[in-house]
Parts: sequence; C-alpha cells; structure tokens
Amino acid sequence: MFLSFELKNILRTPLVIILSILLFIFTLFAVYNGKSRTNKQLETIKIIKEKEDKFYTAKKTMLDSIEKNTKKPFPDDKWFLSPQYSLTLGAVRGAGTYAILTPSPLSVVSTGQSDIFPFYTKIALDNNNAGDDNDNFENPFNIAQGEFDLAFVFVFILPLLVIVFGYNLLSVEREQGTLLLIKSMPIRINVWLLNKIIFRFLFLLLICIVFLCFSFVLFDISIQNFDFLQMIISTSFYLLFWFLLCFLVNLLGKSSTTNATFLVGSWVFFVLLVPSIANILATNLYPVPSRTEFVTAQRDIENEVEKQREKIINEFYAKNATFKKPKQEERRWRDNWRERFVEKYFAKKKLDVLQESFMKKTEAQRNFADNFQYFSPAILFQNALNSLAKTDTKTYLTFQKKVNDFEKKWSFYFKSKFDKDEKMKVKDFDSFPKF
Repeated sequence: MFLSFELKNILRTPLVIILSILLFIFTLFAVYNGKSRTNKQLETIKIIKEKEDKFYTAKKTMLDSIEKNTKKPFPDDKWFLSPQYSLTLGAVRGAGTYAILTPSPLSVVSTGQSDIFPFYTKIALDNNNAGDDNDNFENPFNIAQGEFDLAFVFVFILPLLVIVFGYNLLSVEREQGTLLLIKSMPIRINVWLLNKIIFRFLFLLLICIVFLCFSFVLFDISIQNFDFLQMIISTSFYLLFWFLLCFLVNLLGKSSTTNATFLVGSWVFFVLLVPSIANILATNLYPVPSRTEFVTAQRDIENEVEKQREKIINEFYAKNATFKKPKQEERRWRDNWRERFVEKYFAKKKLDVLQESFMKKTEAQRNFADNFQYFSPAILFQNALNSLAKTDTKTYLTFQKKVNDFEKKWSFYFKSKFDKDEKMKVKDFDSFPKF
C-alpha cells in the first residue's frame, strides 16, 4: 500500500518526470561522447602500431635479403638506410617503438586526466618524449569540469535530481495541512520520513542503473565486469549521501523554500566551492613554476651543455681509452653519433634533476589537494569514477614511470650494439625490448 501510494506521488510530479527524462538524455549523450573519445584513441593506437609494424617488417625483409646475398649491403655513406646498423633500427628515420596506455573498458565513464596526460609515446634511442608531458604542473587538481562525460552528469547533475526528489517530503505535508493525519497513523513521523527517503533512493538508483545499462548496451560497452558493479556501488553511496542530507533537512521542520535553499546551497558548497578552495589553496601554499618557466629552465640547461660541449667530449675520451678522438679529416658518422650520445646523456642527467624537482613540487601540490576529497563527496565520487575509468593521475604517472624505465632498456639494447660496432641480424628482431 505504502509503496504503491509513494510511486503514484512520484509519477504525479511533472518536474520529477521532466528531470528524469533529461537525466536519461544526458546519460545517453555522455556515454556517446565517452565512446567517441575512446574510439578515437583506439583508432590512433591502430594507426601508430600499423606504422611501426610496417617499418620493422620492411627492415627485416631487407636485412633478410642482405644476409641471403640477394641484395647488396648499403655503402657507408648510406648507413642510415641499412638495417645492419643498430641506429637504423633503434634511433633514426622512423625507427622506434610506441609505449601505449590502452583505454580501459570503463574509460567512457570519465575523461579524468586524459586531456592532460598522453596515452602513448614514441621511444627511440636518439629522440623520445617519454615523461616529457608536463602540462600537469599547472593542473594539480583537475576534475575535468570542462568535459561533458558521464562523471560530469552523475557528479554535478544527479544531486540536483535528488534534491527535487526529497527537499519537501515533510514540509509539503505541513503546508498542505495533512501532517496531523500522518501523525495519527501508528508510526513515528521520523520512521515514516525515512521510509519515503529509502523508497525514493531505491527508485532513483534503479533509474540510474537502467539508464546506464541501456546506454552501455546501446553503444556496445560491456557491463559484465566487476568495474561496472563498482561504479554502481559508488553511485549508490553518492546518492545515499544526498538523500540522507534531504532526510536531515526535512527533520528540521522548516518550510519547503528553506529546505530547497539549504540543499542547493549544500550542492554549491560540496560540488563547486570545496574543489575551488582546494585548487586555490594548493596553488598558493605549494606553488609550482609554470610550463613556460619549466621550458625556459630546460633550454638553459641545453645552452649550458652546448657551451661545454668540447670539454664534455674531451673528458669522455680521456676516461674511455677504448675510443680515440678522431682528427677532423678522419671523422666518420660513427664518431659524430658517439659524441652526440655523450652530449645527450650528459644533458639528460641535468634534465632529470630538473624534472625530479618539478615533479616533487607537483606531487606535494597534488597530495595537498587530494586531501580535500574527504571534505566533499563530489570529489570523492569523481576520483572513484576516474580510478574505475583508469583516467586518474595515479594511472598516468605509473604509465610515465614505466615509459621512462622502458626507454632505458631500449637505449641500452641498441646503444650497446652501436658501441660494439655489432651488425644487426634478422634473429635480433625477436630480442628487441618490448613495452
């Protein structure tokens, strides 16, 4: 009886119906946006992998022909075309491999930090951008407010629907003069109110689940995984917070207008104000140099290394008796590249120190801002969705660390063969470092 009556009350409220329809449209459009974004990433991954495979297949075929004497080796002045040299396969003219962070099944849910960090990077011996994406210096606390994704719909819009569902459950009975009738029933008023809150919570949660399942199935996104269940659980807790807030506000015995004002003010505080305060405090208490300052510092190091180039090269030859500094007229391409590597790795040591300094400041700023998630269910919920979508900061920083580690393996493999003047063979292709 109670359930049937409560359901009729909900369905007779035009605003609730309108907002529910809008929620469905927003959910559908957000999932479509997320699916489109993920498809573009997958298409990009397909293109770059095909490009990489095409390059190494051609080089392997060419090297096989040279080994079988069906093709003549390239002359020394065309070394960069010959697959017999490690630099040709590991450093120059399209050589290199891609480190890729494949989108997760739930990446459609939240853009998260994917608009800040790269999801792939090319690794080559002489030129790589591993870990060089530092735009995050200026974004310590980004919850992707500018992207219309499912996380935006649920974090920002869903609480407003909850407020409409529950702001006047008790006050409207008082204002319509039916509160005395309810009090005459054999049930305490707070229990009666709690039952209404629980029913509306379950009703709205069911709506959300149905909308999600329909949208995911429509766009061919799997819902048969534990991550999807975790998303439902996270959404449940977020909804529960707002419904409990509605329950407490109704117990205060104020008017419907006062209740609505208080709840909307709570929405502004938890969803908008706390994240903004966290951002401002983190930026001011833990200032991080801008992207421009970081680039300027990098250029200063590069200029310094350029000025000291002759000294760096001379010290290398002095410490490595295996190599003898050639006279200008005797120089070959190998000598130029050997000195280029010496200069590069000397600069890299200094750049690594600079990078580490900036990253420590960024981490301190981010850690401070993250502590504010416990003051706002909106931040907590957003972070949970980012984590499930694998678009959170931790995922990208872990990816960057793996990229940097892999870059060292790739460089060591090809440079060691270069230092030994070891010719590449077809069988070596199977031993290339893989990400």
